Amino acid sequence: VERLSEFSDALEEVTKQPENISTIKTIEENHLAFEHVTLQTPNYEQVIVEDLSLSVQPGEGLLIVGPSGRGKSSLLRAIAGLWNAGTGRLVRPPLEEVLFLPQRPYIILGTLREQLLYPNTNRQVTDAELKEVLQQVNLQNLLSRVDGFDTEVPWENILSLGEQQRLAFARLLVTSPSFTILDEATSALDFKNEGSLYQKLQSTKTTFISVGHRESLFDYHQWVLELAQDSSWQLVTVQDYRNQRITQNSTDNTGITKDNLPNQNQLERLSQKAISEGLSHKEMAELTFYSIKTIRSKASKGESINIRDGFNYRYDKDSKVLKWMRV
Repeated sequence: VERLSEFSDALEEVTKQPENISTIKTIEENHLAFEHVTLQTPNYEQVIVEDLSLSVQPGEGLLIVGPSGRGKSSLLRAIAGLWNAGTGRLVRPPLEEVLFLPQRPYIILGTLREQLLYPNTNRQVTDAELKEVLQQVNLQNLLSRVDGFDTEVPWENILSLGEQQRLAFARLLVTSPSFTILDEATSALDFKNEGSLYQKLQSTKTTFISVGHRESLFDYHQWVLELAQDSSWQLVTVQDYRNQRITQNSTDNTGITKDNLPNQNQLERLSQKAISEGLSHKEMAELTFYSIKTIRSKASKGESINIRDGFNYRYDKDSKVLKWMRV
């Protein structure tokens, strides 16, 4: 979990635009809304989403879906104040009330206690309370692995990406923010762990926005914002969106996948194979949110793919290889 204000301060100069260039106006209030927002790329050459108007009600969850590269994460950057190219008004709470859970959580140097309390490492929380939080995110064995709460350890050698994502949720439970933004925050988890964490998130009564591809995420949100290739959008209830998908009987144009991804053990096995031998099209499909057809298309075009271990892979067309290899 990382305070959005840290990003905003670091990139303040980058986001400044000349006076004659239009930018999205940001208003601080105790709710989150887009009012006729047209979001563009920083060079103003492409419209990402046009005339977006919506309001996220307190305690509700909004899931943003759409084709890869359509601008889902760009909307999150706009909320963070990192991306203001465009027009309209963005109403959001003060950044100190918003917590951001990225796909790869920020892991600080320090002890387990400091990891759990970050970004406010001076917060007073008892050991018993921290143990309860670890239990809730299925990291109860971590305490013994690192020799207690107050021992500094090399975290990069200890935590898998899935464990890092669960640790980020632990920070969320300790912090209890009013607003939470999740960008593929459970991508490395199996469905059981993902479901458990989202249920814990719901119990905090926080207002949250997620970007994700899994169909299972629908169960934990009330609304779906779908972004289209032509910069249009639609906001519908989860039930209405599911009904639309039944009618369409297709997933290729929405970027949503069925719940056929591997469990955690299968994921770790395939990740190890990816390093040593490379992966077939079918195995890449199991580790991503793409259909076999899309995987083959990207292979023929020489495009790279980011899979669930957090690394990029490109198809090696050498006749002696013909596998997806880590870049």
